[in-house]
Amino acid sequence: MTTSQNTSNRVWTKDEILNAIMTNDAQVAKALVKLYDYQTSSEQEAQETKFHNRVGFNGVDGRFLSSLAEFYKRNNYLSPKQTFRARKSLKKYATQLARIVNGSVETPEEPMSLKSRKLSLSHWSR
Repeated sequence: MTTSQNTSNRVWTKDEILNAIMTNDAQVAKALVKLYDYQTSSEQEAQETKFHNRVGFNGVDGRFLSSLAEFYKRNNYLSPKQTFRARKSLKKYATQLARIVNGSVETPEEPMSLKSRKLSLSHWSR
């Protein structure tokens, strides 16, 4: 795992991140893509959250926000309606985004699925 890098020494607060998302359309897109980049590659491919690794989108938002992030990456814009919906969903990620931009979140690796982990653990408990 690698830790994200904050190239400036500025420390962003949750409130500053939230304010940026609420007042700046470009920051909505930037936050959306940043969170999407913290999904594992298999989560990105499936457009869903598969692992509980405390980074990226939650299970409820995974499909929708992944589709918006992919749309933005392909087209370099979000429509006003997409921006509105993304902004509404992204508010809950302000703390996570602050941790990411401040460099205190590790990039996730592809963890074992929960089912595989349980099978692996049950092997050792025999």
